[in-house]
Amino acid sequence: MSNVKAPRRVVIGRNITLTAGAVYALSRGLYYATLNPDNLSRAQDVIAADGRLLGVWAAIWSLAAVFCVVDMINGHTRHGLSLVVGLAFGWGAAYAIIWAATGFTDFTLISTCIGWITPAALVFGFLIKVTALQDMLREKNTPPSGVPSGD
Repeated sequence: MSNVKAPRRVVIGRNITLTAGAVYALSRGLYYATLNPDNLSRAQDVIAADGRLLGVWAAIWSLAAVFCVVDMINGHTRHGLSLVVGLAFGWGAAYAIIWAATGFTDFTLISTCIGWITPAALVFGFLIKVTALQDMLREKNTPPSGVPSGD
């Protein structure tokens, strides 16, 4: 990998991160698409409106996977991963709110909350790093303002 130039390493890292985001989002989409509404936990019952919104959640998560793939093709990073992070953080926040609303008694709710928010925070960190590297490389290849480009 030492022979690979910095811009190529950024593209490789971006594509690995986007692939992980797409696989994660697709797995969530498939999970909600195949989940039996009778098997929902109390919190999932609230978030999915007694199972009536499972199809909607499946579609939203699948759309996040599509956005990740489109970002790979178009050379972007922010759209798909931002959607994945937002969805995961939203689910984690919903579990935290339900935990608080039930009197802080069911510790499986806060455990599930942490299980949603931790990956969201990790992916958000990757998102910040990769987009910062992309921005630095783009800025490096752009001549400073006011300096003629030699054309």
